Amino acid sequence: MSFLISLFVVLHMLCWAVALGTWVAAARTRTPNPGMAHAAAGALVFGLVLMVLVSIGGDPDHVKLGIKFLLAAVATAFAFVARNRGPETPSAIWFGIPVAIVANIVVAVFV
Repeated sequence: MSFLISLFVVLHMLCWAVALGTWVAAARTRTPNPGMAHAAAGALVFGLVLMVLVSIGGDPDHVKLGIKFLLAAVATAFAFVARNRGPETPSAIWFGIPVAIVANIVVAVFV
């Protein structure tokens, strides 16, 4: 079970890295890459799988998991809105993507 959890943690973090990296690559032109939305969705799905695995294996911190889920859902929703609107994406949504991703990582590490 430990190997499975570690595998999904790696996949989860790789998806966040791709989502943030594609945002940084598109930051100047504000033309989002569709991969950003798909990577954020992948991170959300892997996070949900991790929630289930951690819940099966022991006593999880439900507050931390809830905050991380909310941030992941916001980042994913914002990424899909940006993908659909393209360069006309409102600034609050465009800059909300990396804020939600980085906040999710901060919660994962420090909480």
